[in-house]
Amino acid sequence: MKHFEEGAQSMYAMFLNNKGRILYDTLLHKWGGDNTFLIECDKNVNRLLQRHLNIYKLKKDIKISDASQLLTLWALITPLDIEEICKTDILNSISVYRDPRLADLGFRVITTSDIGNLDLHSAIGKDTVIKHTDEDYHNLRYKLGVSEGADDLFPGTAFPLESNCDYLHGISFHKGCYIGQELTARIHHTGVVRKRLMPLQFLDCTDCQSVERDAPIYASVDPGRIQIGKLKNKSCDYGIGLVKIKEALESKDLFVGMTPVDIVRPHWWPIEAPKEKHSMFKSEYEAEDSN
Repeated sequence: MKHFEEGAQSMYAMFLNNKGRILYDTLLHKWGGDNTFLIECDKNVNRLLQRHLNIYKLKKDIKISDASQLLTLWALITPLDIEEICKTDILNSISVYRDPRLADLGFRVITTSDIGNLDLHSAIGKDTVIKHTDEDYHNLRYKLGVSEGADDLFPGTAFPLESNCDYLHGISFHKGCYIGQELTARIHHTGVVRKRLMPLQFLDCTDCQSVERDAPIYASVDPGRIQIGKLKNKSCDYGIGLVKIKEALESKDLFVGMTPVDIVRPHWWPIEAPKEKHSMFKSEYEAEDSN
């Protein structure tokens, strides 16, 4: 939370269980007063997250309340002139935040529940394009390879590093202790993440309609094919799958069931240091520790 003291307006964050798996993925926004924050989460786990937070509140003077009936969330995927919005008559009813994960995901616009699509469209400019359906937004996320919500990250099953939370600025390796830290930190500092969520494109849209979630992803190898991952979700002609990175990028022919797909490395992934550097760092650390 110290990032807010340094000027951040939004943060991407996870709540983990004691086995280091994701319970809830969230976006945190600075809201109102100095000690007030808005937590954005999947509406299907709203009450579960509130219950989770109340468990750890103990005797602290913290008030946790549900704002879902008072506010409406919009995803705005377009260039935006925030200064122009500040000149509108409905300024007090709109809060705009840059998505802290990726610039490609645009903005999170939070309005009071009485603001409709036409009001918002008028406030931000007639030339601005709003994603009108959830499916449009999901398709964009999957094209980028970004997971979100309980449908993509079923509570208690996904690991934060395999879900690219480190690449999306959702993990701090400098903060204090937190539930699930031990496994997360150990994988980061001494291990290699061999599987990650990656975007996949269905090459035959007619066949992809019958593909179900958790369907196996195969790579063709001589003389047959091997399973390299699972489909986690899909929308239109794009999906997201947890796959072995090396096999996915090196295989020419990939399939979800019998449906051909293409898997590419997301453009926003950072370039990681080679394994040799990781091994050298580990050896030097161990030697220093023994001295």
